[in-house]
Amino acid sequence: MSAEHILYDVEDKLATITFNRPERRNAINWDMSAEISAALKAAEGDKNVSVIILKGAGDCFSSGYDLGAGMGKPPRQQGDITAEQEGSGEFVSVWDNRARVQGHIEYMLEIWNNWKPVIAQVHGACLGGASALALASDLLIASEDARIGHPGLRAIAPGEETAIFAWHVGLKKTKEMLLTGDALTADEMLRYGMANYVFPADKLEEETRTIARRIANIDSQLLALNKKMVNRVYEHMGLPYSIQSSGEFVTLAGRLPSNQEFKRIAREQGLKAAIKWRDDPFGGTLGRYPSVDD
Repeated sequence: MSAEHILYDVEDKLATITFNRPERRNAINWDMSAEISAALKAAEGDKNVSVIILKGAGDCFSSGYDLGAGMGKPPRQQGDITAEQEGSGEFVSVWDNRARVQGHIEYMLEIWNNWKPVIAQVHGACLGGASALALASDLLIASEDARIGHPGLRAIAPGEETAIFAWHVGLKKTKEMLLTGDALTADEMLRYGMANYVFPADKLEEETRTIARRIANIDSQLLALNKKMVNRVYEHMGLPYSIQSSGEFVTLAGRLPSNQEFKRIAREQGLKAAIKWRDDPFGGTLGRYPSVDD
């Protein structure tokens, strides 16, 4: 398949989807989301694929959704919104707000619903919307330098996918993550059940593919049944519903003063200035209290 923002490769029963915007730290825009979706569907329907691997090119898995002009227009958005309108919160319809939020959730749940096992191979930053893609995967294998979190919680919105945090780390730690925007280290990801394994960065690719090949020894149809059986347990407990419901809170956040201030600074001074304004009180995007070694 041809794509602009991802790489797609099939070898030895493994389909690898690589986020390929390293110059933007693999920030996910709408076109990239559609390409990821198409690649997931292609792998799901390919009898030569047993396992799907998600990974990022360059120095990280992904910094999250593209917060700049490169994000583009959601597939179901009806109106054309200028930067001034977006920054003021005016003229943004209920339909268009819903299209953005629901679109993110639907792309995330495509990983959950895919019939093939999906492994997130995470190195470096895994932030914002990218953290939800990683956690929706069936396995998460991280490098020692991996960090996962949602710094947008500090100023922009709750994050339409962050309900999935609670299904991994429990009540208290989820609240801490959502009330601070702080990111967990690889060791913490392992301790709290977000990650299955943590490896040195130079071993991550090799170890991930070794684990994926072990899974691929099982008949692909049986793998689908095994995955869906476990998913059904969590679906009965309400996981998809809680994620869908979280989107309603993001829709409400559009007119928050902090949200509008972030957009104003980004519009007038640039995105880097807005992120600095948002994250400096926390010691930077990956800042933590108590502090941890990066």
